[in-house]
Amino acid sequence: MAHSAKPGAVHNHPRNRLVGLMAQFDDPESLVAACEQARRAGYVKLDAHSPFPIHGIDPAIGIRRTRLPFLVLALALGACVFGLWLQYYTNAVDNTAIFPGYRFFISGKPNWSLPANIPVTFEIIVLTSAFTAFLGMWALNRLPRLANPLHRISRFRRATNDRFFLVIEQADEKFDLNRTQQQLEEWGATAIEQIIEDLADRELPRNLKLAGIVLALLLLVPPALIYRAMGTTSRYPRLHVVPDMDVQHKYKAQAIGPNLGDDKNPSYMYGDRRAARPPIPGTVARGQLELDTEYFRGYRESHPTGLFLPRGHAELVLASGTRPMPVLDSDWQDPGHDAPGTAQDASPADGTVVPAEKDWVQEFPSQITVDEALLKRGQQRFEIYCTACHGFDGNGNGLVNQRALALNAQLKAKWTAAKSLHDPTVKVQPIGRIFDTITNGRNTMGPYGRQIPVADRWAIVAYVRALQLTGIQPVVDAPATGPSATDGQPSAVE
Repeated sequence: MAHSAKPGAVHNHPRNRLVGLMAQFDDPESLVAACEQARRAGYVKLDAHSPFPIHGIDPAIGIRRTRLPFLVLALALGACVFGLWLQYYTNAVDNTAIFPGYRFFISGKPNWSLPANIPVTFEIIVLTSAFTAFLGMWALNRLPRLANPLHRISRFRRATNDRFFLVIEQADEKFDLNRTQQQLEEWGATAIEQIIEDLADRELPRNLKLAGIVLALLLLVPPALIYRAMGTTSRYPRLHVVPDMDVQHKYKAQAIGPNLGDDKNPSYMYGDRRAARPPIPGTVARGQLELDTEYFRGYRESHPTGLFLPRGHAELVLASGTRPMPVLDSDWQDPGHDAPGTAQDASPADGTVVPAEKDWVQEFPSQITVDEALLKRGQQRFEIYCTACHGFDGNGNGLVNQRALALNAQLKAKWTAAKSLHDPTVKVQPIGRIFDTITNGRNTMGPYGRQIPVADRWAIVAYVRALQLTGIQPVVDAPATGPSATDGQPSAVE
């Protein structure tokens, strides 16, 4: 026998309103059957509550397919259009009076192009779709609700435990209090209660209203400050809402050091007020005391005097007098340069001052063991750093060199051809001088000392010597009687 509330017993109070009837069922099968009978009876404003999902309950109470996917699609398409327009406005339009954009000119590229703006557009679509799905679910379910009259019924608490409920709303056209209650009893309800809503539950707390008004006013402050700052200048840095690493507790090299006093009596740590100290002359970083010049520089510690030779002379005699070395004019300095130990009074018309050659090492330093492993390491490093210009066989036919010479022929570039490592002027050079060329560069060849460790530079030198010992000669695309392909070409390796 169903226990029913007396009709009209509670909801006549002026502050109360009848929402509907709630019927209790003891098992899911009875609930589904009652929902189907209610639908056949013509009720459309009804809902079911159960502790767990029940198969078949959706069609039983007439739940339609959600409109949320179409809502997400519509707003995602709108976000796509808005995202593209916003990027166009901010990057390609600067003639508006309020909040103008800023046209960026970067390497002749267009101010706005579709491919460059796809990533931002994609992210806007994803974010808009996510927020639409989340907020749209709340809106379609009429959430959030500050209060639910079902929570005032103690019996309804078992809806999350072991009871099942059917609610028919009073707003339904078929609803009649007495007749609907009688039908629910016929459909197997074990208990029926009226759902009474206290109209006071709909009212927001006064403090919450005040907080909302204050929050709305505060949200207007940032746009107002931005608009005010658009036409003004300031001596102070911008506000860092998210500082990241822009502001750090440190003193930069060119900054003023800490003031140990006050504004009236400043007292700085150093007399020049700089925060950073220049390095002390002669200071060497830990682990970088390179006293062995033969290993780290490729020469012995000696300072021979510069020599004055007539212009066009083809030999430079080492200060030690051990052997002559062929050099090119590009190695000679003009006497106008201030070089210690040179003949400063010599005339360029009469000759050229030649800087004294260092005492280059002729043998590998004791730290280097020339073996197969060293040559393989040298070959690997050579193919990484050297083959682009000098080629794999060292003939100066690398791909970069070939391309540059082709551009030279078209008058589109100025390039000095890389010299063959098998050229006689290179083959007679001491290994220390080759090491120095790799380290510090020479003529048109740049330095590689910061990129290649010392041991690897010696490995490259060993591999270059091995290439030279193979006797490979430069490839010459000319008749045998013609001039050599390398005649008169300045070398990148001297």
